[in-house]
This record gives sequence, structure tokens and C-alpha cells, in this order.
Amino acid sequence: MKNSKRLIRNLIVFIILIITTFLVVFQGQDISELIDIILNVNKTYVLFGIVCMALYFIFESLNIKSILKSLGNKVDFSSMMRYSLVEFFFSGITPAASGGQPMEIYYMHKEGIPIPKATVSLLIQLICFQIITIICGIVGAIINYNFIKDGLIWLFIFGVSLNLIALLTMMVCLFSNSLAKKIVNFVVKILSKLKYKNVDKIKENLNDTLKSYNDSSKIIRKHKSVYLKSFFIVLCQVIAYYSITYFVYKAFGLNEYNYLQILSIQAMLYVSVSSMPLPGAVGISEGAFLGIYHHVFGANILSGATILNRTINFYFYIIIGLICTLVSALKLELKNEETKKGQIS
Repeated sequence: MKNSKRLIRNLIVFIILIITTFLVVFQGQDISELIDIILNVNKTYVLFGIVCMALYFIFESLNIKSILKSLGNKVDFSSMMRYSLVEFFFSGITPAASGGQPMEIYYMHKEGIPIPKATVSLLIQLICFQIITIICGIVGAIINYNFIKDGLIWLFIFGVSLNLIALLTMMVCLFSNSLAKKIVNFVVKILSKLKYKNVDKIKENLNDTLKSYNDSSKIIRKHKSVYLKSFFIVLCQVIAYYSITYFVYKAFGLNEYNYLQILSIQAMLYVSVSSMPLPGAVGISEGAFLGIYHHVFGANILSGATILNRTINFYFYIIIGLICTLVSALKLELKNEETKKGQIS
């Protein structure tokens, strides 16, 4: 019941953010004209964009499946795709994508994958993803500095900083247990001085998390070979995701910028907004797109491009993720019913 209430609350906040964002994006726009622009784009390029987002999930599923196989757990590809889409849905509706991985691990565990191995597979995926997005984002900013020098540079610096902090936190928790404990004790001490409620519960949760990371570290050290393969697959995943904007660009019949230019701009944009503490970075992503791509798309079609791009790489697959979540919940419920019947028999 408590989890259901939290899910409903997150969905309400998510929907409010979407409505607010659309009102801002469409401010001063002729809606009928904007709809007409979107409806008249090249549908083939839109399809290419949708396929690229599908490839994003396919590469992620292949990578986690490969890691689990190396750890001695076989899982079918369709289940792995479902887990990835469930993770995408919960990441999209929770602040800073905090709910995605825990829910993915939950469903993986309920369907027979041990929690330590599920955690390790997602950690390797996430670490590789963080490293690649940070490097690509910094390179993109160096190449396209003119796009962010007026105000947006601070958004970029803040976004890179958040991603680096997340990456360093994972690395410390995994490979320096003593330092991680010192950090936990320091945080608990500060919270105690501030007379924060439930400090003991927070300390217990943090220590449990550290134990999970420590167990994961032991497994990772024994399977170092998976890193190189994972890094390559995740790189393909990131490229597929960044390519969506290029196909949106082509869908509007534009040709001034080439594929690599759009790719580098998108890398810079993604690292700027991906770790923002809002569900799905809704609002910030659209706002940054409007600011960075102003000269790329032009004022007349910029709003349409923003909506089309976010529909392909986020909103459309959030709906698919919701469907996969309902399927996973139903599958789990049926499994529980069969278990109860078996016990009664």
C-alpha cells in the first residue's frame, strides 16, 4: 500500500512537470501551426529515431545479459528487455532516477536472479555509462563551446559535477570500504548535529548499502574481463541514444550540420541534464534543448523539434515502460498465486 501511494504521488508530480513544461515550450506559439509542422516531418527519419531508442534498450539488455552469463546466471533476452524498460519507467518518474535500479533488481530477484549478481550487473552497466557520458560530454563542450558560453556553461559545469560525484561515490563504495565508512559516519554525525529525525535508520540503511557494494566489489574483482566488453556495448548504446537528435534534425529537412556535429552537441546536452534531481529531468531537458539547439533548428521549428525529440527518446518509451511494469507485476502476482496453490496442495 505504501509503495502504491508513493508510485501514485510520483506519477502526479511527473504529470504536473510535463504539463508545466509543455506550457512553457508552447508559450507564444500558434499550436495549430506547431502541430502542422510536426505532422509534416519526414516520417522515415522519425522511424529511424524510434529504432535508435529501441537499440538503446537492446544494447543495455545485451550487456546486462552478457554480464549475468559471465557470473553464471542465464536469462532470456525478452526478460532482460522488460527489466530495462521497467528501470527506464521508474527512473523517469523518480527524482534523479533514484527508483530505476532498485525496481529492476527487485523484479530480477523475484524471477530467480540473486540480488548480489543483479546488483553487480547493473553497477558495471552504470559505471561504464557514467564514464562514457562524462567523457563524451566534455569533448562535446570543447568542440561546441559557442553553444553554451552564454549562461548555459553553468548548467554544463553543474551537470558534469553531479555526474562525477555519482561516479566517484560508486567507485569509493566499491573499492574503498574504509573510506566509505568514514564518509557515512561523517554524514550521520552532521545529521545528528542538525537533529535530523530517524538518524539511526539512515545509518542502518547506508551501512546495508555499503555491505551490498562490498559484496559486489568481491564479485567484480573476480570478473574483470567483463569490463572491456561492457564498455564497448555501452558506447554503442550511448551513440544510438545521441543519434536520435540527428534523425529529428533530418526529419525537418535540415542539412547545415553533419552527424558528428549533432552527436557532439547532444553529448554535451545530455551530461548537463541527466543527473538533475527532477523526475526524468523533465523541464530542464526541454529548456536546455531550447537553449543549446536554438541556432541549429532555428526559431520557427525549435519548439516542434524539442517536443518531437523528447517524445521519441523519453515520453513514448515511458509509456512502453509503464506497460512492461504492469506486465511484470501481473507475472509476479500469477507466480505468487501458483506458489500459494502449491503450498495448499
